[in-house]
Amino acid sequence: MQHFGDPGREIRDEASVHPRMVDRTVGDELIAALSVMPGSGGNVSLLIGTMCMEARSPLLMPRRAAQVFVACFAEEVSEIPEGTLLWETPEQAAAGCPEGPLWVVEVPPGGAVPDGESWRLQQALPVSAVRNRSPYRPPITVPAAGGVVVRDDGTPEVLLIHRRGHWDLPKGKCDPGESPEACACREVSEELGIPPETLQLRKPLGRTVHAYPLDGHYAVKPTRWFLMATTAMTFVPQAAEDIREVRWFPLEEALRRVRYPTLQALLQHLAALADSGLL
Repeated sequence: MQHFGDPGREIRDEASVHPRMVDRTVGDELIAALSVMPGSGGNVSLLIGTMCMEARSPLLMPRRAAQVFVACFAEEVSEIPEGTLLWETPEQAAAGCPEGPLWVVEVPPGGAVPDGESWRLQQALPVSAVRNRSPYRPPITVPAAGGVVVRDDGTPEVLLIHRRGHWDLPKGKCDPGESPEACACREVSEELGIPPETLQLRKPLGRTVHAYPLDGHYAVKPTRWFLMATTAMTFVPQAAEDIREVRWFPLEEALRRVRYPTLQALLQHLAALADSGLL
């Protein structure tokens, strides 16, 4: 069992993991993705056991930063009522609420609890918690996937990329029809500048959701994350994506280097798995 220092443990304790709201990819679709995955050699049986053990992909949420959800309520409300249903993507929200505008809402830590296939707001919120209100920007889903590449020579280390002034993890938008597994392997390969066959996808880690303005819309980006390993020894940062450096960091230091709350939640989850001997 791997244990870490107190500073990192304090950071890790800020993560919130919700294993409900599962991504149901086990079945024919997952088997097809696994069979063409870099490093699989077409051997589905080699990977399917590990993947099925983690088929319930948890939503990873920071405890000290807001989590975005999509909600549906009347435009003229003076506050967002307690008990309002929340969803992770616009498609889920539209299915549950076919009429009316969809709102991207910042929910404070602990402010939402699972409720069947959705979430439920635990406290009333001011309308200022809505991100896409003035002007109204219809929300759209931008699916993405990424990888946490790890090596362990006694102390777990994580590959970080330096992009646009911040330490980040390799990830990117999925192409139409591309599975999350294939998307994650492609994006990690491209951003690290390594051959796809040097990557091994070990298991799903969970997913994060963040949102941002995108032209006349508001993008809601659910990102599926996978634990990976690599046999590559050298890396060529992808200049086209403004990546300046690729570097190994001890997991404790990686936790301090990343600044985005969703990435902190992801690495906190990884550290918890390491503490439990589950990496």
